[in-house]
Amino acid sequence: MKGAILVGHGSRLSYNKELLTKLSEIFKEYFDGNIIEIGFMEMNTPKIMDAVRSAVKKGADELYIVPVFLAKGVHTTEDIPGEVGGFENGKSTIEVEGKKVKLIYCEPIGPDRRIAEILWDRVKEKY
Repeated sequence: MKGAILVGHGSRLSYNKELLTKLSEIFKEYFDGNIIEIGFMEMNTPKIMDAVRSAVKKGADELYIVPVFLAKGVHTTEDIPGEVGGFENGKSTIEVEGKKVKLIYCEPIGPDRRIAEILWDRVKEKY
C-alpha cells in the first residue's frame, strides 16, 4: 500500500502543526485511499521517523516523503533525507520493524504558478 509523509519544519507556535494537519486532510482528497501522515523536523511531534513507523503499521510499503517547503535548502537537501537514512536518485529502501519499505523523495514546492495565484489572492483581499 502507498502512503505519503508530509514533512514540516515545526514551530513553537501551535498554528504550524494545525496548518500541516489541515493540509494533510486536503491532500487526502488527491491521494484518496492511501495512508497520509505528517512529520516534523523539530519542535513538534510526530517526528519524521515516527510518522514513517505509523504509516508502516497501517500497511504502507511505499512512502512518498513530501517536504512542505517552498524552496530547496539545507533542510530539504540534507536534514530531511538524513532523518530517513538518505536517498540515491530520490529513492531508497529502509527496514522498519522488520519490513522493507520503499521511500520516494519529492521536491519542495518551487516556483509554481499556483503559488503565485494564491499570493495574488492575498493581495486582492487587501486591495
